[in-house]
Amino acid sequence: MKAIIHHLKDWLKAFFWAFFVIWIIRTFLIQGAFIPTQSMEKSLLSGDFIFISKWQYGARTPITPLAIPFMHQTMPFSESKPAYSDLIHLPYFRLPGFSDIKREDVLVFNYPMELERPIDKRTFYVKRCIGLPGDTLEIFAKQVIINGDTLNNLPSYQFVRKLKSTKALSQEWIDSMGISEGGLVSNMLDYEFPLTDSLTRAILHDSTVYGIQMRLDKRKEYQAYIFPHSRKFQFNNDYWGPVIIPAKGATIQLNDSNIILYERVIRDFEENELQITGGRIYINGEEKNEYTFKYNYYFGMGDNRDFSADSRSWGFIPETHIIGKGWMTFFSYESDKGIRWNRLFKMIR
Repeated sequence: MKAIIHHLKDWLKAFFWAFFVIWIIRTFLIQGAFIPTQSMEKSLLSGDFIFISKWQYGARTPITPLAIPFMHQTMPFSESKPAYSDLIHLPYFRLPGFSDIKREDVLVFNYPMELERPIDKRTFYVKRCIGLPGDTLEIFAKQVIINGDTLNNLPSYQFVRKLKSTKALSQEWIDSMGISEGGLVSNMLDYEFPLTDSLTRAILHDSTVYGIQMRLDKRKEYQAYIFPHSRKFQFNNDYWGPVIIPAKGATIQLNDSNIILYERVIRDFEENELQITGGRIYINGEEKNEYTFKYNYYFGMGDNRDFSADSRSWGFIPETHIIGKGWMTFFSYESDKGIRWNRLFKMIR
């Protein structure tokens, strides 16, 4: 009997240490995540499972420590019972990292709009970093402009193009081009597909297609779902800004117009009491005409530009929400075709 108890203790110790080591790795070094949407095609595909590098920028220490290990938001088989308790809320802190966030990095972060959940329990999002703290960012006719300079598009970027065809395009033709979204938009054989520049050039050599042009929103055409959701800013997906991205330590003058851009930052992300009364701005009970930011912020966009809900829709990404850098696709699965073998252990550009 003593031998059985001794072996059981050994097994429990081994299990505890294995559990502890995996928890340390997941919390401070590498964590897995699933890509459910097509907003990052062609870089990341729906059905990809990726590794997040937390050591790259420095791991964020747990903000909600009272949680069931390896569970993110809810208990298994339940969409209502949280797998954490928010009785203890620790301040934001990040360990030293190996590099700062760079433009065009693939960022994994907690969705900033889920204010009903603690920061580290909000849904994972993945976007490419386009704007850095302090940048003046503008989108003009889909082209990103940073501090007055045009930003080159990566080969993976897709934009919706309008195609005119001499005959109906078969699903076989669409699949052969690697197109996964879009389709016929009129009975005059007009199509719309998200295409990279290289695929656009290839299609132009197809005799079936005789016209391709970029789909473009009208300048100053207000779209209510675009941040900052105010008619004072006639922004849309293709024409946005110019707007200054908040930077830690930077001070801005506040007025009744730009407060619309930064009120969520001041109130929700930097945890101040904010009131706007009669054109006057009160922060923590004091009238203010300027504000100094506590944190850095970023602007993220999907590579599949016209099929991505990103910073154009909900605003800036606070540094407090950054989980890490997209590092590697370690597995990929397509529901109707099975495992994508060519994507296993593929580094994320």
